[in-house]
Amino acid sequence: MNKNKGFTLVELILSFAISSIIVLTLFSILNFTIKSCKLGEFEDEVLLNGRYVIEYIKREIKGADKVIALNKFDGLEERYENNLGFVIMKYDSGGTYKYNYSTYFYKNNRIYRDAFNTNIDKLPKGSAFSGNNEIAEYIISIDGSNANFNTKLINLSITLEGKNNKEIRFQSKLNIRCPVIY
Repeated sequence: MNKNKGFTLVELILSFAISSIIVLTLFSILNFTIKSCKLGEFEDEVLLNGRYVIEYIKREIKGADKVIALNKFDGLEERYENNLGFVIMKYDSGGTYKYNYSTYFYKNNRIYRDAFNTNIDKLPKGSAFSGNNEIAEYIISIDGSNANFNTKLINLSITLEGKNNKEIRFQSKLNIRCPVIY
């Protein structure tokens, strides 16, 4: 009577090979799923940035008391070569500062908002603008963005870069409902 119980070497190698194939397959599926999720998250972030910057600027224009041409501010056009072409002025008689001026510019694949607060009823110099903050990233172009003060229309055109150099463009036209200075 042969009482040796156990697996033969061939059975062990075969079971190890099958187990290895199953583990590698599961690992590959997991790795693919993780990469797909990261790609989807990045694309979502790019889309959210584009939507956010357009809506942020539109909201500020709608709340403006005046929209002023950038060239009315001494040195501001030179300071921000890649700009949207206008400055938004808000008036708050009860606030710490009566006048808030803000403008937008493009630099290093980002759109920034630069502002200046004052109590003086006179347009500030471009050098007075400070305190900029980043509004959106992944921006590759603002070509086509401009303000037409004759028709009181602002064209916003923001191009973002997604994965694999895929360009995503957000565009909006907005009527200026407040007084304009140009």
